[in-house]
Amino acid sequence: MEDLANLRLRGVWALCAICWLCTALATLRGLTGGGMLPAVLALALSIGPTILARAGRADASARLVLGFTIPLYPALFLAQWQGTDWILDQHMVFFAAIATLAVLADWRPIVLAAAVTAVHHLVTNFIAPNLVFVGGSNFGRVAFHAVVVVVETAVLSFLAHQLEQLVVNQAEARAAQATSEAAAAAERARHAAEQASVIDALGIRLKALAEGNLAARIDTPFPPSYESLRATLNAATADLNQLVRAVDNSARQITTGASEVRVASDDLARRTEQQASELEANSSATQRLTSEIESTAQRAGAVSQSIGRAQGDAVAGGEVVDRAITAMNAIEQSATEISQITSLIDGIAFQTNLLALNAGVEAARAGDAGKGFAVVATEVRALAQRSAEAAQTIKSLITASSEQVGQGVSLVGETGTVLRTIVEQVTRINSAIGEIANDAQVQARDLNDVSLSFGKIDRVTQQNAAMVEESNAAAHNLSREADVLTRLVSRFMTVDSPAAARGVADMLRAA
Repeated sequence: MEDLANLRLRGVWALCAICWLCTALATLRGLTGGGMLPAVLALALSIGPTILARAGRADASARLVLGFTIPLYPALFLAQWQGTDWILDQHMVFFAAIATLAVLADWRPIVLAAAVTAVHHLVTNFIAPNLVFVGGSNFGRVAFHAVVVVVETAVLSFLAHQLEQLVVNQAEARAAQATSEAAAAAERARHAAEQASVIDALGIRLKALAEGNLAARIDTPFPPSYESLRATLNAATADLNQLVRAVDNSARQITTGASEVRVASDDLARRTEQQASELEANSSATQRLTSEIESTAQRAGAVSQSIGRAQGDAVAGGEVVDRAITAMNAIEQSATEISQITSLIDGIAFQTNLLALNAGVEAARAGDAGKGFAVVATEVRALAQRSAEAAQTIKSLITASSEQVGQGVSLVGETGTVLRTIVEQVTRINSAIGEIANDAQVQARDLNDVSLSFGKIDRVTQQNAAMVEESNAAAHNLSREADVLTRLVSRFMTVDSPAAARGVADMLRAA
């Protein structure tokens, strides 16, 4: 309502100025022959509005005073212009005077001014008609003027009322707008405070997150519009915390496993290298043993042939007993050769026994892979033993034969029997030597196969050694990468980490 009061106060000042303008016009007319009494009355009328304006009054009583005062100035003009042609035109001033009251934005002064005008016209029309119209009383004109005044009053009252409502509405609108702006400002301030608190909390949390602290949480609730942001950030941090913990555990397990694999790879590399060296030595020994057994088999074949020939000679000696002396010489010579052969057989048996012993030792070193070879070595040793026994038997027979030859011709009769015995023994020896030769050939083939197997095992072992070296290098590389991963993950402080509590306390102190 302050705007309406200010508007009406400005209207009071405007009407006060109009009053003094009318006073000046009345004084000017009085000086030109219209009489000074109306000018004096106009001066007296102007004092009241001036006092009200200077007092800053624009209340209802002040407005009614102006509504009563303003239409009196045209009445004074009528008195000054009576008897002239301008008296009729002075009625227009009434309409103008009533219209000026619209600046008060109040219909009541307008109605009061119209009432004053109507009373003035009616009274003067009957009491002093020359003050209203030229030529005397004219009620028709009074009625016409009254109709015009009523219409003007109605229109002006409506406009004044609308102006009043407009000013009131504008004031209320401005008040509502001010209230709304104040509420909006308060709301903006509240939002700004909420945003500042949220931003501060997020800044502290993001700083801790940038420093690798995943254990911290935002426990202080946010405003409802930002609460989902806090929950989402806490959930994301919790997921990241679990992920980093899982990665950290995996990195530690990888480091432990890589260390174990590295140690095992180093040990396996050393053992593989040692095994490859031993396999190479075994392969070389097996090849040498195979060559020696093949040579033994060849010599055993030659001995078998020699014994066959000795057998033929013994049979022939049995048929030519009559030539005993010559045969005895031949037998003595054959006995000498047989003695040499038995020495050779004894040497072969000794060497075979030695080779079988070495083969047994190598088979024992080879473990499960040499079990079959150990059986062969046992059989070879048994055959060597039998060969040695047979050679000893032959040696005994040759010794006996030599003694019989030394006894002389008297024993020639017994030579046939002895020769038959010799033939039988030689036959058995030939059979045994043949078996030894066959067994030696079989052993040579088996040892050759064993040598080939050792060669394959040696190549596979060499390949395995190369793969072990590669695996060892990969294990060392994996161990280094696991150490790097552990160092990278260790910068994060998870819920279970020792530095988590310290980080949370530091963050709270910083907040």
